[in-house]
Amino acid sequence: MKTKKPDIFLGITMGMLVLAAVLCILILKTQKSKNETTTTEPPQIASTDATNPFPGGSEAPNNTESVPSTEHPTQPPKDLSPINDAQLKSELDESLRGLTSEWQVMVIDPAFNTEIGSAVNCRGEDWMTANRMAQVFIMGTVFQQAADGKLELASVLDDVKAMINTDDTYAADRLTETIGSGDASKGREAVKAFAVANGLQLGFNRSLSGSGSQKNYVKAEQTAKLLNMICRGELVSEEASRQMLEILLTPVDGLEIETGLLGEDLRYGFVVDVESSVCVCAMGVVQNANRSFVISVVCNGPVTIEGAKNKVTELIKLTAPYFAE
Repeated sequence: MKTKKPDIFLGITMGMLVLAAVLCILILKTQKSKNETTTTEPPQIASTDATNPFPGGSEAPNNTESVPSTEHPTQPPKDLSPINDAQLKSELDESLRGLTSEWQVMVIDPAFNTEIGSAVNCRGEDWMTANRMAQVFIMGTVFQQAADGKLELASVLDDVKAMINTDDTYAADRLTETIGSGDASKGREAVKAFAVANGLQLGFNRSLSGSGSQKNYVKAEQTAKLLNMICRGELVSEEASRQMLEILLTPVDGLEIETGLLGEDLRYGFVVDVESSVCVCAMGVVQNANRSFVISVVCNGPVTIEGAKNKVTELIKLTAPYFAE
């Protein structure tokens, strides 16, 4: 008589295999469900600056993140016409031709949101050494924190005006500490985060009144875009931008770069940086009765400080007539 035990064992084995398969299916479905309901972190945007260090040095800026800037639908006034961008660029290129130091120039027409750039011995996307160009970024961060209820604007407004109008670097450092709740390094990170949140970049690595191996970095394009947002009423808010523009356009005597008599009907304000043998930079707004323009000039490694100052003045004067009508 044949035994049935092998058949029983075979049945148990088959049953266990089926059960295992069912469990595997259930586990896979559960895992899929978890993946579908979990929020994934946005990918980090790779910086192109890793292969594009600022000319003249190897120290990379701390912030290399970049986000695309937001386009605003602001329409230009009907009675204005676009300037001759190609002709202005040609004149800027010609003015920079033959220089041995590194230059970046960016001009923006806020009315039409158009940009005209020129560079020599470096590229427009290169990082450039510039210590005090962080000032307007600091001012923007102060107004943003005031809008967010993190600080009282009235309590720091005198320092903002001193920083912009008299180039008071100690006021800038006090503001940086205030932004960081008493911690200057956190304040610098907050200023860089403010730049990134607005689609901009800034290498802000040390205090503006200090010195040392660390440097601060900008790109002329980025500083011009920041001023452009202020002119268009798009930085923080329309009212905050208006207040910042008024601070920028407050008449100041004794600027280290003499802009010359651009015209009696013009208002202009510049943040200026002159660091012996390192950089001569200026970024600012020129405004007449009908329209304004933004210009940012960064020079690294000037042969002479006076020669670089004269060139900055020349570039400002060269640009002004295009916006005179």
